[in-house]
Amino acid sequence: MLKNKIISAIITIIIGIFIIPLFIQYTYHLSYGVYGTAFTAPAMLIAIVVSILLEKYSKNKNPFLMYIKHLICTLIFALLYSLFNLDLFKDTFYLTFSIGSIYITIFVIIDYLLKNFRN
Repeated sequence: MLKNKIISAIITIIIGIFIIPLFIQYTYHLSYGVYGTAFTAPAMLIAIVVSILLEKYSKNKNPFLMYIKHLICTLIFALLYSLFNLDLFKDTFYLTFSIGSIYITIFVIIDYLLKNFRN
């Protein structure tokens, strides 16, 4: 289980390098994705821990319900992160939640595919 989560996180970060620049500037620069990874990679460590806890303690293993639980955790994380930037709360919350929901969607899909194809 942990190995699948780590592989999913690494693939998500690699894909995220190409997604982050879409949110940063009017022009697409891959360097923004590389710089953005410095902020999103530690968040993926939190996603791995939360995902393991959700999978371990959830009674209902429905993939869609697990995805909704991951999105709720992303919402909570975005709110907590945005509280540190109260002067820019609206912009920070929008950016963190949108990138976080994209990341967690990719993470859950890859984790689900790895889990079903490896067994």
